[in-house]
Amino acid sequence: MGSSLWFKFVHCADLHLDSPFEGLNALEPEIARVLRRATFQAFENIIDLAIREQADFLIVAGDIYDSANRSLYAQIRFREALRRAAEAGLQCFLAHGNHDPLSGWDAQLSLPGAVYRFGGKEVECYAARRGPEVLAHLYGISYPVREVKENLIPRFPEKGDSPFAIGVLHSNVGGDPHHDNYAPCSLGDLQSRRLNYWALGHIHQARILRETDPCVVYPGTPQGRSAREPEARGCFLVRVDQAGGVHPEFIATDVVRWYGEEVDIGDLPTLDALLDELLRRKEDIRRKAAGRGAIWRLSLRGRGGLHARLRKLDLERELAQPLREEELGRPEFVWLESVRLGTRPPVDLAQRRRVQDFVGDVLRAAEAIRNAENCRDLLEEVISRRPEYRLLAAGLETLTREDWLGILDEAETRVLDLLLGEEG
Repeated sequence: MGSSLWFKFVHCADLHLDSPFEGLNALEPEIARVLRRATFQAFENIIDLAIREQADFLIVAGDIYDSANRSLYAQIRFREALRRAAEAGLQCFLAHGNHDPLSGWDAQLSLPGAVYRFGGKEVECYAARRGPEVLAHLYGISYPVREVKENLIPRFPEKGDSPFAIGVLHSNVGGDPHHDNYAPCSLGDLQSRRLNYWALGHIHQARILRETDPCVVYPGTPQGRSAREPEARGCFLVRVDQAGGVHPEFIATDVVRWYGEEVDIGDLPTLDALLDELLRRKEDIRRKAAGRGAIWRLSLRGRGGLHARLRKLDLERELAQPLREEELGRPEFVWLESVRLGTRPPVDLAQRRRVQDFVGDVLRAAEAIRNAENCRDLLEEVISRRPEYRLLAAGLETLTREDWLGILDEAETRVLDLLLGEEG
């Protein structure tokens, strides 16, 4: 930081308090209990960070709760965390997003006096202060209803004579296809307001879209809630220097991390070798999680002699369960959530495809379907001949081309297992 520090604030979003975790009921009760508390503990970690760093204020940019029908328990926990922040001298500024719009059911719990909630009719302005000094003006708006399709940026004023201006908005900037296109806008729209910093929410991955003039930041979710939200999750500690320079620093706040691991069996000749590799991977995850709990999904891939043996195993009972048992009671647990078997027999498919026999015929037919432009239609036509098709039809409509190719690969593998027996 080239100039001396002026003030600090913490920017977080997408808390999703009381969020239901995927597959929670199938987990060991001890692990499930940690996950149920994880979103709340992550927010407590944010408050701890703000107090420890003596930040001047805190911004929460939408989706405080996971649902418009926010639970009373979640509201109580949130209010108590804010009260702790207020007692430490922190001002808190809140916006609501698509998951917790202002129109949702509300138990009407009062918030501490140093907490300011942006309304949903027009952009509102609040001043962040240190004693009598105005550090910044914050401009923001909450979602009045769940689906806000309007570009809200034209409602925001330009900076004017504010010492430092911050926009607070739950928005999809640039049309990220992985998130609902609520309050859509472009980076150019944000620049047009000439604010110093945009405190955004809605995108669950931490991103700095622009570093200066203005600084545009998504903090992501402070606690990953499934394997689709892997690795470190947290918030941004933002330092502003006397020259107005903005210096955001990502700080991890998560309690549990999600990891996906693929293990290729090609170089693993025995079950002993596979187990040694899994134990090594597990300890590597524990090291990366840095004292936190971790949930990992294992995918076994590749071609090798272990394929036939693995196909005959009850992977849940014979492989996963022993790897879990030693994790119980450990605060830094690495819990194997699931094992997916995607191995294939040690067969050179390109060469085997050229053999003029029944196996070669099957492989050539599968390859022709795989390369066809109407691959999906061909596969659905095959499946439609089965009596079970009427039960499956509705679910098949949602499958992508990649899903269909995965089904084809699995079918090809099973055919090879049946036709080649122990050769594969």
